[in-house]
Amino acid sequence: MKRFEYDILFCKVKKQKDYEDMRRALNERGAEGWEVISAEAGDYGYTAFLKREVADRSAETGT
Repeated sequence: MKRFEYDILFCKVKKQKDYEDMRRALNERGAEGWEVISAEAGDYGYTAFLKREVADRSAETGT
């Protein structure tokens, strides 16, 4: 069975340049295997909910 771990990333967005910071943060997470599953706009920025698959422990241990 697939297993996942989850994370939450908050990005402040007040000015246009803040979108580039948000894009950079999301691309860094994507390079680590994270995937955005949902995002919500709030008063002070965006909250992104992420997930990535976790390796199966039984495959690692051979059991």
